[in-house]
Amino acid sequence: MYLNAKEFTMNPQVSSTRQVLHSWKEISNYTGRGVRTIQRYEVRLGFPIHRPAGSPRSAVLAFSDEVDVWLNRSPVRGGKFINALRVDEIYQKARLSHARAASMQKRLEDTSQLLTKLNNSMLKAMGRRSRSLSTSAPKTQSTSA
Repeated sequence: MYLNAKEFTMNPQVSSTRQVLHSWKEISNYTGRGVRTIQRYEVRLGFPIHRPAGSPRSAVLAFSDEVDVWLNRSPVRGGKFINALRVDEIYQKARLSHARAASMQKRLEDTSQLLTKLNNSMLKAMGRRSRSLSTSAPKTQSTSA
């Protein structure tokens, strides 16, 4: 979400308990989590990060009250609430894995059938060769003296 500087400095609705966190380091210190973890939360789970108007890689800021709300509604490992975005991500990965497994199973079955045909063909060829060798082998005559 992009904000311009006037929007958050002159907003009369900003409460006195709202603290502005001006960097990844301040945000991570406030939450007690690492910078990379907070960045991952932003991308994957919708962590409330604001960027002043400009490039998407510009400075970041967050408001402590929004962070608190986000942390309180977000799932904890082993908790009973699951974030809908995370569930959807897991579902999509499972669907993709299932499709890959089905494709691999089909390729394995096709390969097995080809190997069976190849094996049968080789056995027939070996049978013909052994028969032709046995019929065309010179017969040894035994001479009795």
